[in-house]
Amino acid sequence: EQRVAFSTAVLTGACGGIVLTASIEESYRFINDYAPEHLEILSTDPFAHLGHITEAAEILMGPHTPVSIGNFGLGPNAVLPTSRWARTCGPLSVTDFVKRSSIGYVTAAAYPEFARHARTLARYEGFS
Repeated sequence: EQRVAFSTAVLTGACGGIVLTASIEESYRFINDYAPEHLEILSTDPFAHLGHITEAAEILMGPHTPVSIGNFGLGPNAVLPTSRWARTCGPLSVTDFVKRSSIGYVTAAAYPEFARHARTLARYEGFS
């Protein structure tokens, strides 16, 4: 009862709805533009669509893999924050909680050539 009421409120409220498209290609365009946190593919061959979807964080395949199973059973993560961040971020993972450092090293022999290119880029960006 509680979930039915919640789902009804979401789908009929200001931030919910159902999107109908004229073609599967239009569906792919919408999905990749909207960049959903969770995407359920309900199709006779859900795996056939994977190559066309590039901007969804969590893709749940088939009628037996609802979001509730993904959230509480399978363990594939969605993207945080939400709100279309799947366009620029991947799913949350343990690497998001690991401190990393980037390391650079240029040899004395390579320095003059690197410095020349770095100087050109810096001047182009307005640095002197």
